[in-house]
Amino acid sequence: MSVQDASFPVDLGPMHTFGLVSSCRSHRTLRVAADFKAYADSLEAGESPLLLGEGSNTVFTEPLINRTVWTLGLTGKQYLGLLGDAHHFRVQGGENWHQWVEWSVANGFAGLENLALIPGSVGASPVQNIGAYGVELVDRIHAVQVFDVQDRQFKTLSRDACQFAYRDSLFKQEKPQRHVIVAVDFTLPVQWKPVLTYGDVQERVTKLGAVSPRNVMKAICAIRTEKLPDPAVLGNSGSFFKNPIVSKQFAQELRAKHPNLVGFPLGSDSEKLAAGWLIDQCGLKGYQRGGVGVYSKQALILVNSGQGTGRELTDLIAHIQTEVNKRFGVTLEPEPNLIGTI
Repeated sequence: MSVQDASFPVDLGPMHTFGLVSSCRSHRTLRVAADFKAYADSLEAGESPLLLGEGSNTVFTEPLINRTVWTLGLTGKQYLGLLGDAHHFRVQGGENWHQWVEWSVANGFAGLENLALIPGSVGASPVQNIGAYGVELVDRIHAVQVFDVQDRQFKTLSRDACQFAYRDSLFKQEKPQRHVIVAVDFTLPVQWKPVLTYGDVQERVTKLGAVSPRNVMKAICAIRTEKLPDPAVLGNSGSFFKNPIVSKQFAQELRAKHPNLVGFPLGSDSEKLAAGWLIDQCGLKGYQRGGVGVYSKQALILVNSGQGTGRELTDLIAHIQTEVNKRFGVTLEPEPNLIGTI
């Protein structure tokens, strides 16, 4: 049996990119079938195991989490072949997301370049249905390979079965811990169409020369590097709030009061507002609450100076939500999973 059990207490600081001081009861790794059975056994026994990727979308807000943290130790990429107008791949859940994007572009497979430099693992990406700069993960997924804890079987879930929505999926809606994502099956288009409509991506790519997947990825990486602090230097979880989706009518009413309102149409009836712009307009960029605060270069990013506490963070979140709601009538929802917060 390959389950590795680290002794109590286990430091969780290095396991989540926000870096708040926290520890857990024990840490185990999923590698072979026996490990998945042990994970299912712990659930059946009434425990509350926590499955963690690279911790970029999880923030531990209490100093002690009385749970066992499990991580996936499966890595590897497999080319499944050309089917119709797309290349098919199976990528194990333990792979680093950005390294997978880099590998695909370097090997001549386009389609993921706009999603470069998003922190986290491949296995965590479907949970949140990640997206950036006009490309959503759902557009590139064919299926998700899972271990069904309830049935104790490995299964394939089709894209439709995953119930993807904006920053949402079956894996967030269902009974907690029902599925462990083992691998993700991707489809990357043979006929590539660049997506350059967000921000200054078009301008940056043009400066780099030819419009190519490699140059799009370079432009995205440059933009993200300028906006996002390195978690190794300044703890953060990337974009901390979801961009709120409102009706087109409500967006028009807001724009009448705030002509510079930043938003992007979603179909004919709704609009996605830029959460970072809303926060910035409330004068909160650079705002500090103890050891945590709003990043001075990008209002959508919350940061930990290294001395922050979970209480300070939850207070900061509540303050931002209150101020944005007071000014715009919009409720912001955190993107990361806050573990320990009631």
